[in-house]
Amino acid sequence: MEEKRITIDNFQNQTMAFGIEEYDEHIEIGRFLSNDIGQVEIPERIHGKPVTVIGDDCFFGCNNIKLIKLPNSITLIGAQAFAMCKNLNEIIMPDSVTEIGHHAFRDCSRLKKVVLSQKIKQLPTGLFSFCYLEDPMIILPDGLEVIESGAFWNAGEFNLLIPDSVKEIGVGAFNGGPHPITKLSEDKGWFLEWPYGETVECSAGKGKITDIYYLENNCRVHEVNIDGKPVEYFFPCDYIDEKIVFIKAENRHKFDEEFLSGWRTKNDLADAFKIRSAWERGLLKTK
Repeated sequence: MEEKRITIDNFQNQTMAFGIEEYDEHIEIGRFLSNDIGQVEIPERIHGKPVTVIGDDCFFGCNNIKLIKLPNSITLIGAQAFAMCKNLNEIIMPDSVTEIGHHAFRDCSRLKKVVLSQKIKQLPTGLFSFCYLEDPMIILPDGLEVIESGAFWNAGEFNLLIPDSVKEIGVGAFNGGPHPITKLSEDKGWFLEWPYGETVECSAGKGKITDIYYLENNCRVHEVNIDGKPVEYFFPCDYIDEKIVFIKAENRHKFDEEFLSGWRTKNDLADAFKIRSAWERGLLKTK
């Protein structure tokens, strides 16, 4: 692999500069270096080799871009490839693309039209997160099978047609985002977040978290289904007191991380216990 810098004219005869990675059989676009240009055209071949990859962060933060034309040679769009392109208003993806990286269009707040490749089987985490779109046209591929957790997190309020081919929708896929029109049975987990659906060991027995109620100061109430009966536990205090414990080590690690970021001081933690006390006395309602 060899890293190079090249210049190419777009269809408006403007000179675009790219950083590329050249391999024996293909080219990867590493970084767009002409942020002042609004119309971008990716060539199908460079040095006689097909351009197959838009690399991670390639157009990250390129706020002047309004339109991007992708060639039929592209097979992979990397993580955050177009993230923070706040004036990008249209992207039509060639059907040659088989994979999109996470958060590829995060914070693209002016998107009006998106047509995804018909060969995409999975929409990754954060794909359209924090876009806050207003009535966009987003066309999902007919063969789509999986929409990952947080794919449309805070993407905006609009109706989104989900293909019948979709078999799995992750927790929090549409949290703060679109209303899915789908034949799949409604699942509140699509609009919630971790740890919905996770298994826990509680003072009342073993069960799964089947609902989450949001309170103040990052505090939540987790409803756990134990032998068909809903039992409520307070997050984070009941976890600290070990009234409830995650079964999976990865979830215990996530809790530790969130605890350290959300309740950094003794005052923060004291406030959490005060909120729990108010909730236990019925002063804070969850339903």
